[in-house]
Amino acid sequence: MARTLVWLLLLLNVLYWSWAQGWLLSYGFGPAQQREPQRLAQQIRPESITLLSPDEARRASLQEPSEDTLCLQSGPLDEAQAEVVRSLLQTSWPPESWLLMKQADGQGLRLRLPALSETLQDQLPELRAVLPSGALEPCP
Repeated sequence: MARTLVWLLLLLNVLYWSWAQGWLLSYGFGPAQQREPQRLAQQIRPESITLLSPDEARRASLQEPSEDTLCLQSGPLDEAQAEVVRSLLQTSWPPESWLLMKQADGQGLRLRLPALSETLQDQLPELRAVLPSGALEPCP
């Protein structure tokens, strides 16, 4: 009796392990797949994220922002306008100096220039020429 119970438990463990590993999917049995491809599609330049050690993070938080930087943003852009702006920025601006992000209401995109140095401020007339309204306002 005990021997049969041990063999039954062993068989159930093997079946569960096979099910959990997905080996029984071809037979229609297996765990639900956990995938969220829409989250991957919504990532904005994930390669720009860098991990800092605690010491580096402390030093970065102690650094005072430079006085010669400026934050600007544009009004709403539709997809076609955003593509023109994106092509200009990708060719002549550093990737960390600009960001095209969806608006909160989901209607269009907004260009954000979070830290404009003096050298990038010299390139603003070229950028204003391709923006539909040409206006850049200070970030909130």
